[in-house]
Amino acid sequence: MSAAPPSATPGGIEAVVFDYGNVIYAWEAVGAVAGRIPLKDWQEFVEVGEFHRWNTMADAGVPLEQILDSLSAAHPGRPDWNRILRTYWDHFIDSKTGPIPGTAAVIEALADRGVPLYALTNFNDVLFEATRHLTPLLDRFNGIVVSGREHLVKPDPAIFRLLLDRYRLDPERTLFVDDSQVNVEAARAAGMRVHRFTGAALLRTVLIEADLLPAPLD
Repeated sequence: MSAAPPSATPGGIEAVVFDYGNVIYAWEAVGAVAGRIPLKDWQEFVEVGEFHRWNTMADAGVPLEQILDSLSAAHPGRPDWNRILRTYWDHFIDSKTGPIPGTAAVIEALADRGVPLYALTNFNDVLFEATRHLTPLLDRFNGIVVSGREHLVKPDPAIFRLLLDRYRLDPERTLFVDDSQVNVEAARAAGMRVHRFTGAALLRTVLIEADLLPAPLD
């Protein structure tokens, strides 16, 4: 769901904030355990063993050993789930399966036009630093807020306030781009312009209509 594209007149968009996972770079959790853990065991862990609960803790900056202790306490009869989660962590880089088609070109075009760029990502700080080299494009950003560093995760309103305050962004002139509808709605509630990412072509269209990117010359 997108906000109506604003004009470049006073009140238009002055900065763009990107989510990272599945907007800039693909994340497929199963990639970290592929060939290391049987698929049926991984699927059971995701569905029954509360993988998303532990992943959210990681995104909030909770250390791995503390997460494993919590997992053991919650499921004392399943030590195999600790092994699966550690395997996922140890091979996390394999869950990063490649750049999202077209997004890099959009970001480069915005940066070349001098549009201030920021990132707001739910990402464990240790894992973010360990895999940042995969995305040198991040060097073109003016600022990056990583949930694990802040111990806050989207869609918590506090992480949006932190972003806006830290970089002195006017929410009404800041476009937030994320693939999660929940996060998009949280950004909207924070007063930001929003676009739910479904692909680079639609995003480019929105940015052209907002006069942040030039229309193609036929």
